Amino acid sequence: MKVLAIIVTYNGAQWIQKCISSLMENTLVPEILIVDNASTDNTLEIVSKDFPTVEIIKSRENLGFGKANNIGLKKALEEQMDYAFLLNQDAWADPNTIEKLIEVAEKNRIFGVLCPMNFLPGKKELEWYFSCYIGAEKCPGFVSDLACGQVKDIYSLPFVNAAAWLVSRACIEEVGGFDPIFPHYGEDEDYCMRVLYKQLKVGIVPGAEIVHDINFKSWDQIKVDPIRQRIINFIELKNLNNSFRFLKFNFVKSRLERLSSLLLTRRLKEFKFMSKIMFSTIRLIPAISHSRKVSKQKSSFLK
Repeated sequence: MKVLAIIVTYNGAQWIQKCISSLMENTLVPEILIVDNASTDNTLEIVSKDFPTVEIIKSRENLGFGKANNIGLKKALEEQMDYAFLLNQDAWADPNTIEKLIEVAEKNRIFGVLCPMNFLPGKKELEWYFSCYIGAEKCPGFVSDLACGQVKDIYSLPFVNAAAWLVSRACIEEVGGFDPIFPHYGEDEDYCMRVLYKQLKVGIVPGAEIVHDINFKSWDQIKVDPIRQRIINFIELKNLNNSFRFLKFNFVKSRLERLSSLLLTRRLKEFKFMSKIMFSTIRLIPAISHSRKVSKQKSSFLK
């Protein structure tokens, strides 16, 4: 199997040695590509000194997660890779992770994206965001099977975060890359919706594991972040599995109802914030419409 591991770096000196070493120590060692988003620390010096065989592509600017990964995904297609393994710079894989993911993928070709279990350092608890995606409502059967000691090789779910994804060549050819309309965050959820639109599946593989040293942000922080709130709106309006007319109507209706409630309860600061987010999103409706059209094409955002 030809596998290209893609690591997008940005000032990742504290993690990068452990991240790359974990791939070098895997039972199936992939080719490794670093796409650096104009780091200002010594990330690239560490890579060049300790891992001279690792290829590095340097960007003059911070492209963000999606655009930088697209460079690697395009390279995976050009070099006839069977799979791309996307791994965050602040994550590291268990020794059998890639081999286990591929073993399961080869038996379940309908799955375009497979994700290992995401643990926090120490492996005494799951990474919080990941744990939210594998509950009974979103990932049917997994928690019950885990409790009963009868875990299957693979479970289907609509979305799982992209700290570590194995993406099949067939998926890259059909779905393409990440949508650059998302500056940072949200591009992985949008990608999963596009995978489902293309009649492929997203799954987790309990027998494969990574550690993700993530800096957790609470919902209280996210709901007052204008960029994150706009991204939530983009995800809602980009969903190819629903008609754009329906999504636009539902978006305006739900936001107006929310604004009316805030006004009636005299929560004026929140009213002003939500109004600004709503109208800034509406101004971008033409761009979102164009993005939806491109997303339906094969190998979208990689051409």
